[in-house]
Amino acid sequence: MTVKHATFTLERVYPVPPERVFAAWSDPAAKAGWITAPGGGHSLDFRVGGREVISGPGDGKRPVFEARYEDIAENERIVYAGRLSADDVLATVSVTTILLEAEEGGTRLTLTEQGTFLDGHEEPAWREQGTADWLDALGKALSAV
Repeated sequence: MTVKHATFTLERVYPVPPERVFAAWSDPAAKAGWITAPGGGHSLDFRVGGREVISGPGDGKRPVFEARYEDIAENERIVYAGRLSADDVLATVSVTTILLEAEEGGTRLTLTEQGTFLDGHEEPAWREQGTADWLDALGKALSAV
């Protein structure tokens, strides 16, 4: 039985105002467009105490990420606690904070995640890369509108 603890911070600057970035996180249809993998599923109840579930495609071990929103400050901050499992085996428990700050020409998004990684089912580097991919997909979605 092993436990790893890791924290990472990712930043992106998007050429749209914070309201647009916040809407891309808070609107279920918009978020499903950039966060869901082909063949995966997504549900979102975006409110404090609300739940989000993102599931991967059904090939092999089916990953499921479940989050509970702990704090939301419209257009400024989102905090959620999450857990990742595959075939009901818990891999990771984490707390994520997203800060949105207006800056000239757009929005600076700063995401910090603190995670507990269990028994080698997920590695911190994998989570950081996957989260970076999400933020890049968000940028593409914001540019497409």
